[in-house]
Amino acid sequence: MALGWRWVFILRSKIFSALKRAEEGPGMSEDVPSLKRIAEPRSLKPAPGVVVGYRRVRTKGTWAVFIISLIMVAIGLALIVHPPMSSKVAYTIDDELKPQYYFHPWFVLKKGEKLEVRGTVRGGNNDIWIYVKEGGRTVEDFKLVKSPVDVIFTAPEDGNYTLYIDNSMSLVSSKILHLELIRHYYDYVPGGLFLFFGFIVLVVSLIGLMIGQKRLMIRVGDETYEFWPTNWGKVNVAVNGVTLDSKVKPGDKFRIGPNDEHILEIKMVGRFFKKTGFFVDGREVGRLP
Repeated sequence: MALGWRWVFILRSKIFSALKRAEEGPGMSEDVPSLKRIAEPRSLKPAPGVVVGYRRVRTKGTWAVFIISLIMVAIGLALIVHPPMSSKVAYTIDDELKPQYYFHPWFVLKKGEKLEVRGTVRGGNNDIWIYVKEGGRTVEDFKLVKSPVDVIFTAPEDGNYTLYIDNSMSLVSSKILHLELIRHYYDYVPGGLFLFFGFIVLVVSLIGLMIGQKRLMIRVGDETYEFWPTNWGKVNVAVNGVTLDSKVKPGDKFRIGPNDEHILEIKMVGRFFKKTGFFVDGREVGRLP
């Protein structure tokens, strides 16, 4: 008798299940999952009534960097066209120059560059013969220069110049020389550095102007909240177009909405490349930068 009642209960439960499935319609059974719910994202989907978007803004800082880069490029070009002069000691002569002998170091000079001979001569009349040749041709003859020596040769054209320090006019007197041969040359390094770094900054600033600064916009009813990154991981905030003096940072929580009905939380997200995540009512709605 008990076995018969058991079959009655089993049959009744099956009838009720069949009727329920018929009322729900095809595909609504608990045994068959909803494809829409499976595909629904579990993050970056705002709560009902919350609208999220991004906009890009060309900031004053990017414009300032762009202008600075143009100035750097202009300075670099000016310094390359009209380079400054630098000086270095090319030779030091501390030696005895016997009669009928000479020193003849040579230099590659550009037009306008200079050679300076400075120092002392001892022996005989304390003088020495100094002249400059280029391709076997005498370009400038300083004649006999008495100690202390200080003469400057300016290259009239680009070329290879040989500087002669000559004691051939002496028949018996040696000369003790303590001379510095100083080269004054055009220094293209400053112009090149300005041009190189200015070009890099110019390219970066142009990319920044084209892309703009990414800002996160959250709208709740008539309320608009705007967020954009600043220094040291902090975030600037504007509420209804009014920028706040204080910054926010990961770990802060606020109520937002016309009636403060939503909770905004800021967190650091990401495993390898950390970003600032924004969560409304527990749902992630955006990231910066």
